[in-house]
Amino acid sequence: MEQMELVSRQQPGHITIDNFDEIKAALSAILVRYENVVYTEAMLTDAKADKKELTRLRKEIDDRRKEIKKAYLEPYNLFEGQVKELLAMIDGPLDAIKEFVSGMEEREKEGKRGEILAYFQTHSAPLGDMARQVWDSPAFFDKKWLNKTTSAKTWQAAVDAKIAGAARDLDSIRKGAGPHAGALTVKYLECLSTEGLSDLRAKLRSAEQAGENVAEALPPEDQRLGHKVLRLTGTAQQMAQVIELLALSGIEWEVLEDDMPQPMEELTEPTFDSFVAFDLETTGTYGAANGDGPAEITEIGAVKVVNGEITQRFSQLVDPGRKILPRISRITHITDEMVAGQPRIDAVIRQFADFVEDSVLVGHNIKASDLYYIDRAAKKAGIRMENAFFDTYRYAKRRKEANGWESVTLEYLSRCFGIRQPDAHRAWCDAQANAELYFELKKL
Repeated sequence: MEQMELVSRQQPGHITIDNFDEIKAALSAILVRYENVVYTEAMLTDAKADKKELTRLRKEIDDRRKEIKKAYLEPYNLFEGQVKELLAMIDGPLDAIKEFVSGMEEREKEGKRGEILAYFQTHSAPLGDMARQVWDSPAFFDKKWLNKTTSAKTWQAAVDAKIAGAARDLDSIRKGAGPHAGALTVKYLECLSTEGLSDLRAKLRSAEQAGENVAEALPPEDQRLGHKVLRLTGTAQQMAQVIELLALSGIEWEVLEDDMPQPMEELTEPTFDSFVAFDLETTGTYGAANGDGPAEITEIGAVKVVNGEITQRFSQLVDPGRKILPRISRITHITDEMVAGQPRIDAVIRQFADFVEDSVLVGHNIKASDLYYIDRAAKKAGIRMENAFFDTYRYAKRRKEANGWESVTLEYLSRCFGIRQPDAHRAWCDAQANAELYFELKKL
């Protein structure tokens, strides 16, 4: 092939190939011979020779490009290096000053926070033994109080008003809520507002009345088991706790009617091959009626499935900010020591949302329980998760009789389909088992 030289000149802000049209025409004349060539096995030697020549030609042109680029950029690279050296001279003392100023500003805020706490402690007598819990309420402290523009007179008036309001509300709850005072107090401390407390009290009363008719004695092992139909009324949180207790107790249950609001669209048929299967574990709770706060997430595990294959995994323990019930630890093998120092749910739920993106969520019994915890955590973190979901428990329940299954728990169905669960009741393990179960159910 003909030898060609790429001729170029460089000027500040301008670079051209003087003989571009000439080279382009020469290349076109050379390459036209390859337009209709169909290589056969007998032409392998010719093909190798043509490959070598075209590779050489391409390399000559590209090497010249790199040579010109280097020469053209060299003045700028020198200039940029000099500028960076000057900036580095400034950044040394500037960074130190920034760190000092930031530290002083943070110290000022901490000092002011301490001043506000001291003022609160000397004026919190109306709150009695509830003073610390009111201070720790996420609804009490206003970050605006730490601003330099907020005067002492302004934040003191705001603190006085909140103390007086909380004292008045807590006294009303203590005197008027009767046996539900503990549960209503826990709810009140979440937001320092009485809004919704009357509805909660009415629902607690209704739940008590329903519970009076439930027999607590277990039947003998050789006695045929019967069934009871219960009508439960409560918040989404209360319903999630009840269902969690039933599941952990090994009690078979079925939702006959469900008018609880759902933040996500439910898919009822397994017609897709890409999704995120997930599971979570919680601390459990003794219940609001016993003065205990709500259950909190201790672990989220998930697997991302693309076209039937697991491509990514997500597994994260969570510091729940409260103790794990002993019976829950015995089931999940997650202890207080394991979650101490782990990220809080606000950070983990954001990571989980990034992992999920817009995928369909798949899980076992998630409509009745897991989605409530996910939705609550997302709202607290200031994000929204509105993914469609598919509940393998509800799908299997509809096919239980036809397939002769004794149960539709994840453990039972995993044994039926030969799905391994090396660490059942850990979120990461149950999520992977659920992904495999989904495809087994899809075959039915």
